Amino acid sequence: MATAYERYNLHTTPEKFFIEACDEGADAVLVIDRVSNEMTLTGRNDIPPSAVTRPICGIMGTIRLVAGM
Repeated sequence: MATAYERYNLHTTPEKFFIEACDEGADAVLVIDRVSNEMTLTGRNDIPPSAVTRPICGIMGTIRLVAGM
């Protein structure tokens, strides 16, 4: 079962976006490679200290499906 979170931080580096759920019990971080668009899940320890951090309300975008966008 997927979990919906209410609070997020966006950590930005020149190479990647790190989207961290800040709700209690959240531990995974969504990493989006800015060059290849590859998405992976990692832990908070992988967020570089040099990343620029700001709070965000959510994620909005497009999903490529077999049938199109």
